[in-house]
Amino acid sequence: MKQYKKYSEISKMIKIPLHAAVLLYGASMAFLFYKQTGWSGGAVYESDLPVHIRMIVEDGWYYSLTAFVYKAFYAIPVVLPGGVLFGDLAIALFLALCGVASVYLTAALLRDMQAEETGSLREGERISGWDVRRENAERNHLADRCGNAEERQTAVPRGIMRTGLPIDRQNDVRARRKGRLTAWHLLGGLILNLVMPCYVRGIADGRYIGMESASIWHNSTYIVMKMTGLFCILYYGKLAKKYKAGISGGEWLAFTVLLSVCTAVKPSFLLVFAPTMAVFLLAGLLRGTPLKKVIVFGSVVFLPLLVVLFQNVVLFGAETGNGWEIRPGYALSLHSGYPFLSAVFSVFFPLAMLLAFWRELRRDAWFSGAWLMALFGFLEVFLFAETGSRAGDGNFMWGYSFAILMIFAAALVKWGKLGHQAVREERSAGGILKVGAFLVSGLILGWHLYCGIYFYGNLLRGVSYYMWD
Repeated sequence: MKQYKKYSEISKMIKIPLHAAVLLYGASMAFLFYKQTGWSGGAVYESDLPVHIRMIVEDGWYYSLTAFVYKAFYAIPVVLPGGVLFGDLAIALFLALCGVASVYLTAALLRDMQAEETGSLREGERISGWDVRRENAERNHLADRCGNAEERQTAVPRGIMRTGLPIDRQNDVRARRKGRLTAWHLLGGLILNLVMPCYVRGIADGRYIGMESASIWHNSTYIVMKMTGLFCILYYGKLAKKYKAGISGGEWLAFTVLLSVCTAVKPSFLLVFAPTMAVFLLAGLLRGTPLKKVIVFGSVVFLPLLVVLFQNVVLFGAETGNGWEIRPGYALSLHSGYPFLSAVFSVFFPLAMLLAFWRELRRDAWFSGAWLMALFGFLEVFLFAETGSRAGDGNFMWGYSFAILMIFAAALVKWGKLGHQAVREERSAGGILKVGAFLVSGLILGWHLYCGIYFYGNLLRGVSYYMWD
């Protein structure tokens, strides 16, 4: 019990500076977004944000749900000290709050992915690579060799951390801790909101342009979509465990509303989420899930699909002069002479973890689901292109950008598992290989993180997100 308390105290101590780091990150985003609201041309603090603001405030074009938020902010005719418009400051704070929320929601996603990875100490499940039946059998064997009742109660096999607690009390402790965000979850959430493509000079027009990334600070609708999309993913993970038994009307309505709001912000999330959900529902149907349960759960996307159709009219109506077409490879090659290399270096770390754990795609729903989203997102940006004035904007990329966050999260959980395996088997030949794989993949993750911090730091200095060096 003393060891558990010591672990809790250390975890709390680590979490305090992590929370402070997230708040500092939020403050820096507020500064960046405020600077972006004043952009009127050129490369200094270049952003899509002023364009989005002008589209609603001046043109009255309700292109996204965020337009209503911006309209409301600018409807307050207040000028703050220094000539600061209330609308500019409010939008900057709003987007910064969305960015901070995304960090914590990403941490929650890592928690849920890790919980699915480790499971719980129930018969037949696996904890850290150990079969619980084997653990119980080994515990019983050790208990038989103990000299008194207390020793028999606390006998613990090699595969379980020696907390000094009986096994049943360890289960209780794990159950209480299951829903908490640990320091590692928070650190992972912050890292995954900073990582950028591994930059190699010459393969693309810039560190972001010509590459694919989940960390984006110049597009306000993506920033809000990222947050709402994470809410949707987390709620889906909750309902996916119980839809076979049936979900309540309130749960169905809540999920429908969540998806509709996210789609109204930006339809890109639904375009990668809905087909992935369809694959899982079809797999469940083939495994014997009642058709009625599948239809009820799947029907949550009907209203959001109507939102997509409405947005299609707004964005690609005949009067806009814009449209879309099937044009394989065009969007990927707009700003890269080596689109295949750009795609690989954009997700170098997740690809490394996919190579190491590809056999787990069939049994790990989070892992396979993340990669399915990435597959649908990549196919979307590969196959489709816009026509008209936005032909060179690459707007079919946004869904893939969110999917990249998902595969990075799944990869980070697998990396932690690889590290655990490496420590446990360090003296064996296979363990040495795993130690090497863990270190090399960690260096790749570090490369992603360095590129992200370098990129974000330069954005704060006013450098354009085109950032070709």
